Amino acid sequence: MWPLLVPVLLLFNESSWLNPILASIYKEKHHETVLLLRHSQQSNAFSLERLSSPVFNFNEQMDFYVKGSHNNEMLVLFWQTGNSNLDSDLWQALDRSLLNMRTVRVLLLRKWEKVPTIDIANTAEHWRFLHVAVIAHGNRIFRLQPYAPQRWLEIDPEKSPIFVKVRNYHGKDILTLPDQFPPRSIVYRNAKTGGLEMTGYVYKFLLEFTRMYNFTFRWQRPIVPGERLNLILLRNMTLNGTINMPISLCGFETSSRFGVFSNVYVMENWYIMVPRAQQIPTADVYVVVCSKNFLLVLLISYCIFTILDTCFGPLLLQKRVDWSNLMLNERMISGIVGQSFNMSARNTISSRVTNATLFLLGLVLGTLFAAHLKTLLTKRPTSRQISNFEQLRDSHVTVLFEKAEQFYLDDNMWERPIRVIKDRLTFKDTVEYIELRSGLNRSQAFSILTSEWLIVAKRQELFKQPVYTVQPELQIIGTSVLLSLVMQSNSIYEHHINDLIERVQGAGIVEYWKQQTLREMVTLGMISQKDPYTHIAFREFKVGDMFWVWIWLACFLIVAFFIFFIELLVNCPNRKRQ
Repeated sequence: MWPLLVPVLLLFNESSWLNPILASIYKEKHHETVLLLRHSQQSNAFSLERLSSPVFNFNEQMDFYVKGSHNNEMLVLFWQTGNSNLDSDLWQALDRSLLNMRTVRVLLLRKWEKVPTIDIANTAEHWRFLHVAVIAHGNRIFRLQPYAPQRWLEIDPEKSPIFVKVRNYHGKDILTLPDQFPPRSIVYRNAKTGGLEMTGYVYKFLLEFTRMYNFTFRWQRPIVPGERLNLILLRNMTLNGTINMPISLCGFETSSRFGVFSNVYVMENWYIMVPRAQQIPTADVYVVVCSKNFLLVLLISYCIFTILDTCFGPLLLQKRVDWSNLMLNERMISGIVGQSFNMSARNTISSRVTNATLFLLGLVLGTLFAAHLKTLLTKRPTSRQISNFEQLRDSHVTVLFEKAEQFYLDDNMWERPIRVIKDRLTFKDTVEYIELRSGLNRSQAFSILTSEWLIVAKRQELFKQPVYTVQPELQIIGTSVLLSLVMQSNSIYEHHINDLIERVQGAGIVEYWKQQTLREMVTLGMISQKDPYTHIAFREFKVGDMFWVWIWLACFLIVAFFIFFIELLVNCPNRKRQ
């Protein structure tokens, strides 16, 4: 590489006229190096003169990725021959080596022409070099006006810059397709005019881009409202040259010979949207009330007062010990839960104090139990919320992903917390996936980006009980997902797109476009805020609401029958003896 870097520029004998032009170009915008491109068969009939600028001297065999080793600020001196075949070889060499560097300034040396032809303009536009100037006969300088009716404009370097940024593309078309994934791009039919219209925060950005630089959209095929094209499909259609740039976003990648990716347009989080915890059934309220702590208090209180009651008989009243009271003392059970009971050993002060204590305990426990039960019956608590991948794995919920997202679930992804549910993932086609996600089925969980979650949240805004939620620990990737616009390689839009992205992000317009899109979707009826689930504020108790009460009653009846049967077996021999 370095032998190609020579300190001299090979030019013809009247090179003194070129120095002011190069100085003027350098003053307009500094360049680090100069690339001299001329054909190997071109005769060198001119004398040489030294210049101080570092120069790369190449011919048609040039195959050197300039962007990978040097900065973009480079001036190309393209010494043309006038032979279409030889010049075509030079254009191809320039295209190979200046991959994704279409903002480079190219100065064509065509001293034999009085005025550059349309063919030269078409050739430069074909290779997507738009910052082009021509030095023609008599040192006249012409600047290319890309896609304009008048392609060449003669300029005076002393009065006007030789190279200027292209601000007007005169209706140059952008071959594209929308993904129709809300809120990125949405196609709908206007109810009044019957024509197709579009909205979406990506569409609004590109619409502003076309307005600023006078581009026009041209559809690769007729648009069908509701035809959703996933991001990987549009990405591949762009990289293989089917379209120039989609109205969509995809994950940021390094630019290559297949395509270029804009600066990051938005950073979004990637979650798994899970069913929101709902109110438990009325029957389960009794399970919540009779919690472990409550039952533990009852058990300890029962044991303490049962032992005291058992001791009062033999110690104070000189009665025989009834050991069955230690197992089942109905008097203490009644007192603990605040029910009436028959007091014994009431002639002793200790008995009275104990019974008074039992009365106070029963009063407190009964009041707390009743208050807690009434509160929970009025406003039932919610079930346990799925908040991490382990809980999601152990739940009955089906986890659904779109097939296009499988592209980003590479081997490195399974080193993240999501590996816990790797075997639970189910991938669906785009259309089926969208239908399932819009169905708000509580038995399913879905992958979702932040912008898509805005739609779901807006839809649930007026629900009495929201159906879905996102939890911080259910984030698929710990960092934000970088989303950008994909373009063909050597795209003429790249520089302008990146400039506009920086400006709209700095002004906060992207978030405004997102909220504006949501409002438009509500107005157009695309986001229905009608609650699909009916919620009854109050209803009378039914038999099913006492489910656990009936279960406990049945269990105790069975136990009572079993004990009664044992007692019969035990007492039968005694009766026969009598």
